[in-house]
Amino acid sequence: MTRTILVPVDGSEKDARALAVAVDLADLANASVLVTRVRSQDDERLRPQSTGDPLDAMRATTEVVARRVRHGLTCEVLSADDVPNAILARADDAEAMAVVMATRAPQAIDRAVHGSVADRVVREGTRPVVLVPPRADFMAGRDVRLRHGLLPVDGSAASLSVLDHLLALPNARELRLLLLQVVPPEPNHEAAVRAEEALATIVEGLGQRGVTAEARVVEARNPAEIVVDAVRQELTDFIAMNTRGASGIARTVFGSVATAVVRSSEVPVFLITPNVLQPSPPLSP
Repeated sequence: MTRTILVPVDGSEKDARALAVAVDLADLANASVLVTRVRSQDDERLRPQSTGDPLDAMRATTEVVARRVRHGLTCEVLSADDVPNAILARADDAEAMAVVMATRAPQAIDRAVHGSVADRVVREGTRPVVLVPPRADFMAGRDVRLRHGLLPVDGSAASLSVLDHLLALPNARELRLLLLQVVPPEPNHEAAVRAEEALATIVEGLGQRGVTAEARVVEARNPAEIVVDAVRQELTDFIAMNTRGASGIARTVFGSVATAVVRSSEVPVFLITPNVLQPSPPLSP
């Protein structure tokens, strides 16, 4: 059985960066890629009817990247009044291991995070969602390689659960992970010391499973800012994080830190929400 990566598209330029990311994620997951366009009645009214079959146009757009997907790429066009709900249903029906979506242009970033299709897919879905933000537009049309990942953690089991999803990838041993924990500054640095000891144990365990990892603890008051800066300093390819941390609840749509990271990130963000199902074990040793 081949895994599936679902890529919802809308026919805009941002689709190219989502496809580039999905192709490499499919390589890590030994997965096929399913590109889905959901057309609503509003979409039909707002967009002039194009000549030709929309499915043919999708195939032409994806032709180049399709050659790089070892397990195949399929395009489909669906009709539905509720676009997010149709995407969620298709993800479940296909048993997608992840949904890859590009968010909107910088001037619409608030709408891209709050109240949009991507917002509902993240909040209501049972699958991991990889958001490819506008600042990652340089990835469009390129051979993307997602191997160096940054994992913001806070010491809670929830924040560390994203590791389960990464380790479930059949080719997880190709990953190089940086676990980053931001703790409040303290005169005696006790919180930092405890965090370093806990992360050292996790890194050792990852090494025993054949995954290269390192840990870093930073004392600061703005975790999101530290995470985004770490991407630039460490040249990581993606961020992977849970939207619920030690507080136990998502205080905003994605959780306060996750929201800020998505808004400012220059790389794809792999998000796990409380609704996401536990990952299946790898399909290959």
